[in-house]
Amino acid sequence: MADIRAPKPEKPARPAGWPRARGRHYLDVLEHLHLTRRPDWYLEIGSGRGHSLSRCPGRAIAVDPDFRLTGDVMGDKPELHLLRQTSEAFFASGKALELAPRIDLAFIDGMHLFEYVLDDFIAAEKLCDAGAMILLHDLVPFSPAAAEREWDPERTKGWSGDVWKMTLILREYRPDLEFKVLNPRPCGLGVITGLDPTNSTLEEARDDIVARFMDLTIEEFGARKLCDLMQMQDVEEALPGLCDREAAE
Repeated sequence: MADIRAPKPEKPARPAGWPRARGRHYLDVLEHLHLTRRPDWYLEIGSGRGHSLSRCPGRAIAVDPDFRLTGDVMGDKPELHLLRQTSEAFFASGKALELAPRIDLAFIDGMHLFEYVLDDFIAAEKLCDAGAMILLHDLVPFSPAAAEREWDPERTKGWSGDVWKMTLILREYRPDLEFKVLNPRPCGLGVITGLDPTNSTLEEARDDIVARFMDLTIEEFGARKLCDLMQMQDVEEALPGLCDREAAE
């Protein structure tokens, strides 16, 4: 009997000029930053299986509505707080200030839609001081299919959503920040310093930003234009000590 099932759609090729994140694995970068910066308190939004959380040796707060932790995420941490809730509920609860006087390092890797990442960044910056650092995952999508707002597993195995829009937003609305896009695989990393917890620019413009960028596609914006705006740096050049560390599998 003939197979009458519809063929799977082909995965679209990457257009010319597509940004590629091919540097050291992001888990290596996280571990390096923990060991060199030695944050007193680490905040992680979106922990999943706990691979990134396990790289933190210090005090940590992890937020995820659906933890799927594997292995030992506690390690030698002196303190670890796991909060099974959305980041929106966590920030609204004021729990962060009950647990920690300030956040020194934050890693945002929650819902892969730009408006969620924007809200998480706005809320996390308020908990930081000027010497803190915020990391944004998923700024460099694998392909056009991976950069869409809806995940189609038949077209792309990995999905970074439209988090790439955060580069556009931060470059335009917060030029005061020290914002670098690095190339750790598989999908890049935004490194943000020079934070100002009193700055309300993004919060005040939030609804207008979301309305403005919601329907923008990466094809419309242009891969080459995004590359130029990212000014992506090699992670081992930006963090020289990283090359001396053992690579993650």
